[in-house]
Amino acid sequence: MTKSIFNLQAALNKLHEEDWLHPEGKTFRNIGQVEESEKEKKYRQKSYWIAQFSHLLINQFHQSNRACARILQQTSHKSIARSIARFPECEFANLSEVKAALKLYSEEQGVQ
Repeated sequence: MTKSIFNLQAALNKLHEEDWLHPEGKTFRNIGQVEESEKEKKYRQKSYWIAQFSHLLINQFHQSNRACARILQQTSHKSIARSIARFPECEFANLSEVKAALKLYSEEQGVQ
């Protein structure tokens, strides 16, 4: 069995170099990736997509929560109300934009 030796001093030197000598460079150099993960975190939630579709159905097509539940094949209109309360703003202008964003996200995740 081989032992992997962890060089603590080298790790501390690297941390010191990254954080203390270059403070403008943050610990995570790829801040865009951190922001992207927030977006992906939101996209992974089923309630986000339900809320987006529901906002558009209610605002543009004047559907009720019960009608949205039927259209989106949800068991209860309460799930629609909870999703809308959790994500109160609509981020898309029409249904085709939501569909395109959902399709793009699912392709990125490897879902067909």
